[in-house]
Amino acid sequence: MRTFEAYVRIESSGYIVKTVIKAENSQAAYFLLQGQYGQNNVVHSPREI
Repeated sequence: MRTFEAYVRIESSGYIVKTVIKAENSQAAYFLLQGQYGQNNVVHSPREI
């Protein structure tokens, strides 16, 4: 597992926050974030840290 960070929008409040997620690759991290925060709420693509 690798660690990624990305910026996502919190739909209820409109805030943009940085979040950290563990996944096999950046595409998997992106899909996990879409599932957690909604399809159009991933503001910045995940990058490995």
